[in-house]
Amino acid sequence: MDQIEKGKLREVPEPREEPIPEFWIDLIQDKIGPHGTLVVWSQLDRVSWKSSKALLDNAEFLVGRMYRYFIHDGKATIRLAAFEANGSDVQNYIDRHVRANDPLYLMKGTSAPEPFDQEPAFDLVGEETVAVNYQGKDHTVTLRYSVAKPVVRQPPHGGSSAIGRHAVKNQGVSVVRARRELELNTSFDNRYDPRERWWGVEVLFEPELDDVFGVTNNKQAATALMQMDLDEDAKLEGLTPGEYRERLEEANDPRLAMYEISTKIRNMLNRTLRPQIQRMREGARKGGDQTPPPGSAEEIATRATRRLRQVYGDKGQSDQGEKLPQDQREQELERALIAEGVPEQQAKEIAVAYVRSNIKFLFQEAEIPGPAIFDVKSKAGTIMININTRHPAREHLFELLRQENADTETPALKALKLLLSAWARLEDEAGDQRRQQLEDTRQDWGRLARDFLQAANE
Repeated sequence: MDQIEKGKLREVPEPREEPIPEFWIDLIQDKIGPHGTLVVWSQLDRVSWKSSKALLDNAEFLVGRMYRYFIHDGKATIRLAAFEANGSDVQNYIDRHVRANDPLYLMKGTSAPEPFDQEPAFDLVGEETVAVNYQGKDHTVTLRYSVAKPVVRQPPHGGSSAIGRHAVKNQGVSVVRARRELELNTSFDNRYDPRERWWGVEVLFEPELDDVFGVTNNKQAATALMQMDLDEDAKLEGLTPGEYRERLEEANDPRLAMYEISTKIRNMLNRTLRPQIQRMREGARKGGDQTPPPGSAEEIATRATRRLRQVYGDKGQSDQGEKLPQDQREQELERALIAEGVPEQQAKEIAVAYVRSNIKFLFQEAEIPGPAIFDVKSKAGTIMININTRHPAREHLFELLRQENADTETPALKALKLLLSAWARLEDEAGDQRRQQLEDTRQDWGRLARDFLQAANE
């Protein structure tokens, strides 16, 4: 490079065969084959790391992620070693093999910090495929999704811990070609939100789709994959989404596959992964005694319901559940809370507190299919009111509900929760036919509220 820059060479000279110098042969542990290439870097003027250890640590992080499947499956080993010359003697002071670095945190035996080097830090949420027809042949693109386990976000772990610092460096969508990672695509994540480190998305495809993904000549990036919206692009072209899609189909445009992949990733992030992470964050706020205090909305609604039952009898579907044995009620309620994304230990504490104090109304947050603002469920004598994390009203409701951590509720918060409790009890007391009508009404109201709030945001 120096000779080219100084004008002494106009092109890279033809390679010629040479025996490996004895100096390098002494440092290489693996069997040396009859042919190959030894690359020697020298005069490294663009390396920011000042020590061999820092250089190798960062190399392991990147190389371990790129070749994680080959390393994890035992099909490749990569050795990192550092040596120090002491006169004529060369001493080896760093010598180790690269460990896999899995940005989905589903593999075992990785470079993640303990204990997550030997056990997955995330759970697999789902896997789906996209069929791509290109040049008359059918191909498959695989999408995999993961999200952090609740324990990873609880003390002593969390964002500022070793696993949190490790995860933030793996933030983004991992694009994998023929089982080797090309890049971490950052067009789908919100860089400003520290919670984005807690999900993982992986896109896997084969070399036959290089042109579809816009793979660069050096096989380092997939330039065609980015967050895309067909409806918005159609609007820019002055077309309806249907017209725009027809135009792409007529031209056999490979962007159709990118639109589908982008939509699937965006939907999974917005409808599943981010709401699940949000639920974990809310759950982590609560600690200590989980029993709602006297004078809380839950306690008032329970007291009022009990008084009405003395007059009108046990009219609610949930009332029969209160007659179950205490242990059974606690176990059923605990399982229901875990299914909604509440950490196991906290779910157990809540179940025990609510059953033993006979509090009938329990507020949580959950991802709910459809447009409803909230959902109502009955489990083991407890009426669970789940706020829909997918509804645009969620933020406004949660700004109030987050104040539950305060010693006392504000009047507005208490009134809101009592209103929702009253509706929940109305559904609980209704017969099957009437209950279905009320559920339909709740869905219709949620749909209108969604449209109104979206119009307000515009």
